[in-house]
Amino acid sequence: MSGIRFGILGPLLVEDPTGPRPIAAARQRALLAALLLTAPRPVAAADLADQVWNLEPPAGAAGTLHSYLSRLRTALGPLGDRVRTHSSGYTVELAPGELDIDVYRALRETARAAAARGDLDGAASAYSEALAMWRGAPLADVPGGPWRDDAVRYWDEQELATREELFEVEVRLGRAAAVIPRLRVLVAENPFRERPAALLLQALAADGRRAEALTEYQRVRRVLVEEAGIEPGEQLRAAFQEILREDDDRPAAPHLLPPGVADFTGREEQLAAVAEVLTAAEPGDPAPVVVVTGPGGVGKTSFAVRLGQRLRPEFPDGQVFVRLGGLRAPRRPGELVAEVLRALGVTEFPADADKRSALLRGTLADRRVLLILDDATDPAQIRRLLPAGAPAAVVVTTRRHLPGLAGQVPVELGSLPTEQAVALLARIIGTERAAAEPEALARLARACGGLPIALRICGARLAQRRNRSVASLVTRVETVGRRLAGIDALEDEAPEPSALRGPLEESYRALNYGAAGRDVDLARAFRLLSLIGGERFSLPAAAAVLGVDEFDADSAVEHLVEVSLLEAAGPDRFAFHPLIQELAREHARNNDGADAGAAAVGRWTAWCLAMAAAADRLFTPNRPKLAWEAWIPEGGPAPFEGLPEAGDWFDRESAGLLEAVVAAAGAGDHATAAALPLVLLHGFRIRGRVEELEEPLRVAVASAVALGEPEVAGVQLNNLAIVYGALGRFEEAIATFAEAVPHYERAGLAERVAQANINAAITVAQSGQPARAAERLGASLAEIETLPETPLLASMRVSVLLALAEALRDSGKPQEALLVYPRLLAEAEAVGDTPRLAIAWGNLGKLHVKDGRPEEGIGSVEKALELHRSIGNHDGEGYTLWALGEARVALGQYDDARRAYAQAREIFLRLGRQGFAADLAREIAELDEQAAG
Repeated sequence: MSGIRFGILGPLLVEDPTGPRPIAAARQRALLAALLLTAPRPVAAADLADQVWNLEPPAGAAGTLHSYLSRLRTALGPLGDRVRTHSSGYTVELAPGELDIDVYRALRETARAAAARGDLDGAASAYSEALAMWRGAPLADVPGGPWRDDAVRYWDEQELATREELFEVEVRLGRAAAVIPRLRVLVAENPFRERPAALLLQALAADGRRAEALTEYQRVRRVLVEEAGIEPGEQLRAAFQEILREDDDRPAAPHLLPPGVADFTGREEQLAAVAEVLTAAEPGDPAPVVVVTGPGGVGKTSFAVRLGQRLRPEFPDGQVFVRLGGLRAPRRPGELVAEVLRALGVTEFPADADKRSALLRGTLADRRVLLILDDATDPAQIRRLLPAGAPAAVVVTTRRHLPGLAGQVPVELGSLPTEQAVALLARIIGTERAAAEPEALARLARACGGLPIALRICGARLAQRRNRSVASLVTRVETVGRRLAGIDALEDEAPEPSALRGPLEESYRALNYGAAGRDVDLARAFRLLSLIGGERFSLPAAAAVLGVDEFDADSAVEHLVEVSLLEAAGPDRFAFHPLIQELAREHARNNDGADAGAAAVGRWTAWCLAMAAAADRLFTPNRPKLAWEAWIPEGGPAPFEGLPEAGDWFDRESAGLLEAVVAAAGAGDHATAAALPLVLLHGFRIRGRVEELEEPLRVAVASAVALGEPEVAGVQLNNLAIVYGALGRFEEAIATFAEAVPHYERAGLAERVAQANINAAITVAQSGQPARAAERLGASLAEIETLPETPLLASMRVSVLLALAEALRDSGKPQEALLVYPRLLAEAEAVGDTPRLAIAWGNLGKLHVKDGRPEEGIGSVEKALELHRSIGNHDGEGYTLWALGEARVALGQYDDARRAYAQAREIFLRLGRQGFAADLAREIAELDEQAAG
């Protein structure tokens, strides 16, 4: 907040960070008030004079007005420069939120929007905040006159209308008893205004005081007729007729919702969307049916009850809540129909099921009734309960999707986002306690996976034990793989199974062999799929872990999604809620045994290795095949048609690929654990994500050592050092390159020793010592030229030549660097090293630009850009576009330069490189300033 406030809703207010700034002179107050009321529009001098002198400006008013403005600026102190003179008049400049009437308008619009979407609590809160902006009578200390009096009348009317809107919302919220006294005052103050009187009638009737409401109508009518000579208008008559309609022969409307949870939090957008669906149908339309799905404990029943509470005014003929029994004890449709009929006041009904259902449809035909059918098992259980059409409406909660239910609007409830989960915990334990440990509370919310039942169990334990810290509870429950058991244990006196575990166990036990329409053991599929790593997994990955074809895998995962034990996380992507995954893994340990679990994980990690290797061969098509690649299982046809498809697959599966390394090592499959990072390095490097490889590479080194494969251990250490260098940890990188040398020497690989020395020299350059690096690189180049020629040696020469050119450039020897490029480009082209060839062309182009030859530089940079794009190297593409922009600036081609900078900035934003994006934004801003100048 700026600490600056202006106000007209009460005595004139001016406040800066030091406190109020009183305006002593009445004319100056009138002047400022006039400017505030018209801001941000300028006021012409003549109009301003009319307002200051109440339409009677004296002779010489223009000069006096100028003097008044000068004194007003002085009285405002640091805020004086806010009063500006324009060619069209005068104005006061305001920032958003500084003027009370602007704040009021925003709050009132917020309240109206909340009321429109059914968020009555939010609407009442915003209306109350809006009314709190009034500090007394508007402009109370500003001299009277036509313009001032018009403004006061307008703002008095706004306050009155806002109070009416607030009272209407409060009546809809069921707070009639509390609002009636305030409505009586409003009616007394405004005896000829019909809206407060109509609201008072509605409030009295809602509070069960119908007789008083009818008497009040007669009193208001008498006042209108006797004192104003008019009959009540449409609004007041409608309120009166509504009360009379409640006197017909129809049974009293049932309001049978169970109590809602006091700490219900979040879901506002979904509540509003469902409310709109349920209330938008017109008589004669099909009855709206909303099906709320989600796993056990996600809060489906609480959601439905909160929805029913909000929509009570929209369904005045009743709300009926029916428990359908769920998977544990599903109830028969005939029994359910009888329960609903009895709730609607029908005591006698036929035994025949069809006739009984027809009677229910007839009873609901013209009644605005909301049916909430809780915990359905299948469509057949609820079809006989559905109304024939609007105005009745239905909400169904279920753990299973109900695809056979025609016309439904599905609503999927997922875990609460961390912010809402923290808010729920804070409501349970108190805001003061929550504010004392915000980080621990966020950790607890994440440990619970945002599942409301788990959050309530943890919150209840903290509420019971006021002296226990949130952090100590987090330590108990946040361990991955033990969270479900940890939260379960908090329910000391709960029956088995617990409130958290019970619904999940029911869903698991209901899985039947072949229920998906194929010969698939769904319970086994649920258990084994939980062993897959990665936040999300694909259908081919599921097929691999289950050892079935993709058709059968699709049948299994779709059924698990249907029963809310698995989440659809995108096209052909699936995910477990973490607590459900823990349950599945418990059952996998107890039912499948270590061997079956290891075999499933082995099928998945083998699939990861085969697919990643196929993608890597497309990323680096000319890389020489190495001995360790014999560990990669041979597959069928090539899985990818080309580089774009391989790149897309790599991006989708990358999280699981990293976890597969750890999973393979944990299962004792050291060959896969050692090989997999070798085919991941290039994919992660060109995406600028090498830091994610640190832990998998450590695992791979240990696996290579366990296998007795010194070359592979050396290669993994070499790659780990590259990661350290990319992270700016240069000393660690140089030491790790040195650590690789004994492994290479043990394997008798002189060229690998040379490679480690080259990489160490390159890292010296990266650490800011280009002259020292150039010396080491020259020595390395001489060293490798004494070795027998091999494909690897040819690739190494490209690396050392590229690094040498860069080191010479950076050590202030650009002409010597230029002499390296002809050989560098030729050797990179010969070995097909597209990534380094692209870098070389880009560096050459930048060198030409720096040497005063930008036209020649642009040609080289554009070649680099084409090569980076051909291999999907987004990082390199961004840097090269940046270089292209610099070359265009050097040629004075500012529009082209701006386009190149903007494209580069967009790439870095996508990659999360905020610093580079900010630098480019500054470059663009400088170009824009030059263009404007």
